[in-house]
Amino acid sequence: MRIRHTLPALATAAVLALAGAGSAQAAASADAPAPAAASAARPAASVPAFAGHTYVLTLDNGAVLRNTYSADGTTLSWQALEGPMAGHSGQERLSVRAVGEGLYFVNWVEASGMTVSHVMDLHHATVSIYWTYATADGGRAGELHTATLARVSS
Repeated sequence: MRIRHTLPALATAAVLALAGAGSAQAAASADAPAPAAASAARPAASVPAFAGHTYVLTLDNGAVLRNTYSADGTTLSWQALEGPMAGHSGQERLSVRAVGEGLYFVNWVEASGMTVSHVMDLHHATVSIYWTYATADGGRAGELHTATLARVSS
């Protein structure tokens, strides 16, 4: 029997919006210069609304995280305050795409190999989260979570 996993509507909308963005941009290396025609057609990157702010995320599994975003929105400093990850912290380089008004798809890969994807809804102060990690048997596992989002500094 095949088990079908469903994403919340918010996460599904973000995935669909990203799918329409085109695979050429996703395949391009961040270090490689874009061809002149492609860079002329690509809109200038804007700074996400969460940039320069600190938020506390309270997850459905009891984890509480403090996320501080750089002024340009390209990096994240996080600290696990409570729950199963308490005491862990890190600095991550972010991939960010606005997918609606106050709605952002944010992704990073941690040094441990854990991948984290957020759909941040700043208007409703919620986050849909999906992360994957290596398992002891050499496989990978994934978890889908929800969180509330509270801005604690600007």
